[in-house]
Amino acid sequence: MAPSRFTLALLGALSWACLDGSARGAEAPSSAATAFSIRAGSLDSALEALARQCRTQIIYDPALVAQLRSGGLQGQLAPARALARLLRGSGLRAEAVNANTFLLRRRPPRTAPLRRAAAPERRAAATELAAVHVTGSHIPRSDLDVVTPSPLTLIGREQIETSGHQTLFELLRLQPGMIGHHPVDVAADGGQGVQQPFAAAATTSLNALGPRATLFLIDGRRVANYGLISADLGGLLDLDGIPLSIVERVEILRGGASAIYGADAMAGVVNIILKKHQDGGEIIGRLGRSSRGDADEQRLSFSHGAQTPRGGSVLVAADYFRREALFGAQRAWRTMDHRRHGLGDWRIPLGYRGVDGRLAQPACAPGAGAGALVEGCLLDIPRFLTLQPASERLSLYGHLEQPVGGSVSWSADVRASEASQQLRGAPFHGRVSVPSGHPDAVPGAPVLDYAFFDVGPVRNRSDTRTLDASTGLNGLLGGWEWSATASHHRNSVTSRIDGLVRDTAFTQAVHAHAYRFNVAAGAQANPASVLAAISPRVTARGTTVLNQLSFGINGRGFSLPAGATRLAAGAEFGRDALRHRPDPLMLEHDLALSPQKISIDTHRYSSALFAEINLPLLARVQADVALRLDRRQGYGSKRSPKLGVKWNVVDSLTFRGTAATGYRAPSLFELRRPNVFERLAFVLENEAVAPCAISIPIDVGISYCLVTLGAHENPDLRPETSRSHTLGMVWAPSRRFSLSLDHFRIQRRNEILPGSALDDLAAFPQSLQRDEAGRLIGIDQYFENVGRSDVRGWELDAQYALDTVRYGRYSLRLSGHHLQRLERRARPNAPVLDQAGHRAPDRSALASLQWDYADWRTTLNLRSLGPSQVAAAGQPCPAANLAAGRCRTPGSTTFDVDLQYAGVADWRFGLNVRDIGDRHPLNFDVAKGGYDIAHDDPRGRFFLLSAAYRF
Repeated sequence: MAPSRFTLALLGALSWACLDGSARGAEAPSSAATAFSIRAGSLDSALEALARQCRTQIIYDPALVAQLRSGGLQGQLAPARALARLLRGSGLRAEAVNANTFLLRRRPPRTAPLRRAAAPERRAAATELAAVHVTGSHIPRSDLDVVTPSPLTLIGREQIETSGHQTLFELLRLQPGMIGHHPVDVAADGGQGVQQPFAAAATTSLNALGPRATLFLIDGRRVANYGLISADLGGLLDLDGIPLSIVERVEILRGGASAIYGADAMAGVVNIILKKHQDGGEIIGRLGRSSRGDADEQRLSFSHGAQTPRGGSVLVAADYFRREALFGAQRAWRTMDHRRHGLGDWRIPLGYRGVDGRLAQPACAPGAGAGALVEGCLLDIPRFLTLQPASERLSLYGHLEQPVGGSVSWSADVRASEASQQLRGAPFHGRVSVPSGHPDAVPGAPVLDYAFFDVGPVRNRSDTRTLDASTGLNGLLGGWEWSATASHHRNSVTSRIDGLVRDTAFTQAVHAHAYRFNVAAGAQANPASVLAAISPRVTARGTTVLNQLSFGINGRGFSLPAGATRLAAGAEFGRDALRHRPDPLMLEHDLALSPQKISIDTHRYSSALFAEINLPLLARVQADVALRLDRRQGYGSKRSPKLGVKWNVVDSLTFRGTAATGYRAPSLFELRRPNVFERLAFVLENEAVAPCAISIPIDVGISYCLVTLGAHENPDLRPETSRSHTLGMVWAPSRRFSLSLDHFRIQRRNEILPGSALDDLAAFPQSLQRDEAGRLIGIDQYFENVGRSDVRGWELDAQYALDTVRYGRYSLRLSGHHLQRLERRARPNAPVLDQAGHRAPDRSALASLQWDYADWRTTLNLRSLGPSQVAAAGQPCPAANLAAGRCRTPGSTTFDVDLQYAGVADWRFGLNVRDIGDRHPLNFDVAKGGYDIAHDDPRGRFFLLSAAYRF
């Protein structure tokens, strides 16, 4: 919408005070009751008087109120109620954007009168409210900033409801430009620890830079990360731990934002805004089930809000969610048998192998494949794996705002949750040596590819407790607003894993002939005591704590010819702590095919100073300049500047751009080692590795070193740094239509990546491990600042709305993302590879068409993904794929529909159908087992029924 077509009815900006009518002239927040005295006259004048008499912003198009009259208003009311009375009979409605801001819109035309219903009024689409959101800035906008310098995506409550998504992770992972990190994939550390599910969090990331480059905030504040460490991804925020029922909106700021929020904001910021205000109570029940009769889920939500006696407000909410597990065996496409695509059978043959490595004799336990597709002793791992974890979550939330005298207001928030999540993997499997004297030994075939069906599949249960609490004061001092906030955040996780194999116990049992291979259940089965000894329960615990203090102030500054500047400044202090307690077997490295874990019990202090200024350089040109100084214990200080400019060329066209630097200091989660299974290996002996402790001559002048391949931690990591730029335009020729197009580029340096001397000795000089005599005994992997990334792409957002007299209101929205280039260099001497479109789509789009008619709201959603190359960047198409003509996985398009009916007093009913066409996932990358866990929904067609009651 064009800025010049709107009026902000707050002539005194943020410096005007709400009059309490008691002769003190005390200032109070806009949620407090106010003594209004407004004369009859034009509605425009009445709205201006209301805004002046209380510190409230009212945003509207002057054409909406032209020729409209008001009978005036006398009495003591809260601003929201006063505004509603002024608008009676006007055909307009006020939509609360936040506690101090309202947006006026025309009520949708209807062909028949609505029944009286207490269902909440539907809010404007999130992007229409962009003018009043301030993610990416510490300066509250007192004027209608329709266009922000940085691209900003807003997902409002209405979009959340019509999406049909039940978790925040599902909602965000489908947004264009975002990649989902599924709890199954996180638990397996990206496939490296597939047999040891561990940190089962769910998160997302922006612009293919991973979750360490995306900063997640809740109500503008950092929160504690998930309590367990992902060796592949580091510290994560578990999005599934935040119930969607208490989320008011989500704001996604794209591009570097370290100048505003500090570390970790190199790719962008996701700010999750929780509900703060509600008039009355609401109970919502939801039931979901796939068209195949599985993947059931239930949700029951309660919330109630009210005004407090002194003009404040309180909101309490509770949410219970339960979801049934879904396994690979429940979907035919989840398999390593790709013969249906001409790509061969990649299931694992179980049995004895000779010294030449060939299968000599198949062998598997009778009945081992029951329900798991093990045919002819072929182990099909994806059939066992979890597609959707079984989960159960209970969340409680409370928010309180209360005036405490004068212009000061006190607020407090508490959110507590308990969650249980269960994952399942294939039975533990690997290659074991069978002693020649063992009863199950096969002459000439000493090696057995074996799966431990007798100890059952690998199973993981994670129990998580989360507590977030904050309290703060805010008020006015002269013409300045100030705030002070203290917060405490804690996340504790207990992870229990069954079905793993203890190395020492298994070796002893085999050599004592106490453990037999491939025995049937019954009298000949291995004794329970033996199975308990070789496969004990493994338990890991982790706790993260984050304590924060913040102070801020903002207001009008000096004047320029084009207007007054606006300033913001503040300080932040924090202490984050991590306690990680792996199971003793993990510490002792006594679990088969498992990387060693370490105990961590440490903390770190941080502090920051920030300042920001908005400069009206010319009548149509504004600049935002921000500077932040961060100091983290152990990493010194870091300055992060940012410049944003927007040029309103004409009323309907604005150009915008930003330039910023960013950084990410290694967190406490970085004290880890790469996932490496220690083993012996032969390495060619040369000047770089000589002398060797064990040297084996092969030929004249040629010898190999026998070394141990392992891993260690690197305590000397340095911060990653980045530079980012955005350049775009916003075209809004009318109230009905707007289009934004932005190009972004993010360059990341000193990227923390794993490697060893086998990759590049110059890049990993600490990799070679030598004995006291200086002889080589091992080669370790570790994390080092060696990588570089250069990401470029485009973001598109378009909206169109049409109001009709007879057929209701139509709204169309389209958003898209194109990853133009994703250049990565793993180390200084490595080639630069463009990974865009390789093994993941390089473009995606979301579109929605919404129709409001009488008591009905119908929304059709479309999601489209582009194709992807099967081969990794710089690699040729695999031979099997090349022969079958399957070098590229085709793109996909899915459709959802949402129906809502509000024609019964106090009730709202809904039906959401996900994936109407019941698309079967398709992926020609044989390693992925039939689908892409980051993008595909394994449930297929899914039905969700909902009923909401307002009281």
